[in-house]
Amino acid sequence: MTIVKNALLEKKARQALRATALFGDLSEEEIGRLTVNSEHQQYQTRETIRREGDRLFHCPCILSGQIEVFRHTWFGEEKIFGIFGKYDVVAIAAVFMPHNRYPMTLRARGPVEVLLLGRNEILEVCLGNPRLMQRMLVHFSSKLYELINHIDWLTSSSAEQRLAAWLIELQRQQEGPQIHLPLSRAQLAARLGIRYETLSRLLSGWRRKGVIEVQPGFVTIRNGEYLSELSAPARRMF
Repeated sequence: MTIVKNALLEKKARQALRATALFGDLSEEEIGRLTVNSEHQQYQTRETIRREGDRLFHCPCILSGQIEVFRHTWFGEEKIFGIFGKYDVVAIAAVFMPHNRYPMTLRARGPVEVLLLGRNEILEVCLGNPRLMQRMLVHFSSKLYELINHIDWLTSSSAEQRLAAWLIELQRQQEGPQIHLPLSRAQLAARLGIRYETLSRLLSGWRRKGVIEVQPGFVTIRNGEYLSELSAPARRMF
C-alpha cells in the first residue's frame, strides 16, 4: 500500500466525487465535508485493502482499477460477491450496519488507486440531505432485490441453467460473442453454487457440441440461442 500525500490534492478528490452516482449532485459544502478527512491510497495487484471483520472507518471510492469483494467458504474457497470499478464507492451499505465492520474482504484486482471517505463524514452528510438518503435507499433496495432474485435463482434452477444465464448476462454486459471471464473456474463454481467438477463437465460438454469455444480467460459463444433457451427460467419481467 502506498499513501499519496502530495500528488492527488483536494481538486482531484472533488472531481472524483462529482463522477460518482451517489455523490455527484451534492453541494460544494457537502463535497468538502466528505473530502476533509479523506485519504488517497494506492494498492498493488491482489493486495488486501480491508479484511472481513475489520473495523470500518472508511469507504473506498475507486479512482482507477478494480476492487473485488469476497468471503471464504467453509472449505477455504473464495466466493466473489462483487467486482467494483472506477468511481464506485465500495462497502457503502456497511456504513449503516450496527456492527460497524467490513462484511467482506476487499482486494485489489490489479493496481488500484482509491479515495478513502470517512464513515463519520458520510453519515453526517447523509443526515443533513434527505435527497441523498432517498438515493441511498433506492440503491440499497435495488441491491436487496438483486439478492432476493439471486437466492431464488440458486434454489430453483439447475447448474446448467445457472451457468447459461451467467454467460448470457456477461455477454450482454460486454457486448460481443467473445467474453472475458472475470472469475477463475473455482470462483465461478462458488458463485453459482455448483461443484468445480460440474462446472468443468458442463463447459467441456458445450465445447464438444459447438455451443462455445474456450480459451484461457475467455469464452466465445457460438450458439447463443441454445444458451438463451437454457437460461430462460432465470429471466424476470422486472
